[in-house]
Amino acid sequence: MKMHGRLGVILAVIIGLSGCDKLGLSEREVGEIPFTLTGIENSACPLMVKVGPTKWQLDYFGFYLTKPEVRIDGKWQRVSFKQTQWQTQSTALLKFHTLCSAPQNANNKIILDVSEGLLKLATNLRFTMGLPFDVNHTDPLAQASPLNDTSMFLNKQSGHRFLRLDLSHAGANNKQWQYHLGSANCESESADAAPEASCAFTNRVEFILPMTQLDSELALEISVSNILAQVDLLEADSCEFGSPEAQPCKQLLRNLLNRPWIKWD
Repeated sequence: MKMHGRLGVILAVIIGLSGCDKLGLSEREVGEIPFTLTGIENSACPLMVKVGPTKWQLDYFGFYLTKPEVRIDGKWQRVSFKQTQWQTQSTALLKFHTLCSAPQNANNKIILDVSEGLLKLATNLRFTMGLPFDVNHTDPLAQASPLNDTSMFLNKQSGHRFLRLDLSHAGANNKQWQYHLGSANCESESADAAPEASCAFTNRVEFILPMTQLDSELALEISVSNILAQVDLLEADSCEFGSPEAQPCKQLLRNLLNRPWIKWD
């Protein structure tokens, strides 16, 4: 696994069932890869997820993926996303929390601009969770969709949220808890000014998924509970653009790098 430039890991093994009928698969086009949430505790909205012994309401869950690549004959080959409301050629935004209540405001799939033949030759798929420096700190209102989503942006100094996960627990004094992964310790004149140099902790996460050759009908599963493994949400502070050297951000980033939070269905 690598950070600050290239982060890599082969991730596997998640258990669970999808909670909403709307999370299911439908007829797909070539290059389309749907994502399904696992471990959902209910079949109605709002979505509930079990973290340890406690159930939490999923108030917001979304993340950016960039730099899609496939490995063919041992060599990495850059591919593009198809241009849609949720994708530029290099960036895709996944948003899950409104899949049941407002599916028009949610996105649970990516679409690669590739042929079926190319997918059948691939042995690995690689993404980065995060945004490049020059894109990350640009005002979202000056960017094309999906980078214009202000709910995924903090300010010019810190930039975009690479991952946003907001939870609430009505039975614990209305406890709210957030994990906002983004670049940390960014230096600029003010919160409204973009830094001129890379932040101390870029916090971009690269991961590699193994693929079976000749298989082009692909689908992925996401486990929120595995992202939050070994973190007591009732006791721990939220992690919002935090340093990976301090808890609970350290454990959360370790989970993204090493825990099986994403796998092929």
